[in-house]
Amino acid sequence: MAAAAAAAASSFIGTRLPEIRSGSGRVQARFGFGKKAAPKKKAASKSFSDRPLWYPGAQAPEYLDGTLIGDYGFDPFGLGKPAEYLQFELDSLDQNLAKNEFGDIIGTRTETADVNSTPFQPYAEVFGLQRFRECELIHGRWAMLATLGALTVEAITGVTWQDAGKVELIEGSSYLGQPLPFSMTTLIWIEVLVIGYIEFQRNSELDPEKRLYPGGSYFDPLGLAADPEKKETLQLAEIKHARLAMVGFLGFAVQAAATGKGPLNNWATHLSDPLHTTILDTFGFFS
Repeated sequence: MAAAAAAAASSFIGTRLPEIRSGSGRVQARFGFGKKAAPKKKAASKSFSDRPLWYPGAQAPEYLDGTLIGDYGFDPFGLGKPAEYLQFELDSLDQNLAKNEFGDIIGTRTETADVNSTPFQPYAEVFGLQRFRECELIHGRWAMLATLGALTVEAITGVTWQDAGKVELIEGSSYLGQPLPFSMTTLIWIEVLVIGYIEFQRNSELDPEKRLYPGGSYFDPLGLAADPEKKETLQLAEIKHARLAMVGFLGFAVQAAATGKGPLNNWATHLSDPLHTTILDTFGFFS
């Protein structure tokens, strides 16, 4: 009994709050591993009440407060909501009791969005908003390259993006119709090693801002982001184009699965008969 009272009063385990029901108590967990961090200074509050949202009259979630570039309060499934984990007491293990009770909930905890010095898993919370933003930017940048590449290659060579692999396997590796002095196996190994090294180096960066926008002579050779105001405008333009490219390439994939043609071929077919060559006709709604 004395041990239980001491444990309840311990600053490591928690502080017992007033009882909310007979025969039970509630403990608020307060964790303080390592050195205590200095209290963070509250940043000057900025009003985002008049910011544009993804549709008029929408109510932005509390965690989407407009601080992220391109934040329009869009998260209908709540995927970016901070995860809250329950903390339980140890189960009763008294061999003299007829029944040992399960441990009660003693509090909750949330993971921080800080980046750890672990190259393979830098984020403590894999479903955190900061990591989602990083994934969105990276996928969006790949989608912009893929969209441009699919349109350019089909316009120059006439080969659709979904058939490019077949041509490479049959006729050998080439780029824009020009043969390359490497086999497909060699190209795959080069890609794995180069991209693997780049990803390893990117994950070793602990600054969240530099992880998203590394800048420097390699990623900003013209110094376009030197001006802070211009930098914010460019970041907003990038995330908008990235989202549009991801939706656009999803459309390319649906078109390829439904018609077997490339985006330019489908566009030309639609222009030849706009009223009768639409997505509704393709899926047989008007047949």
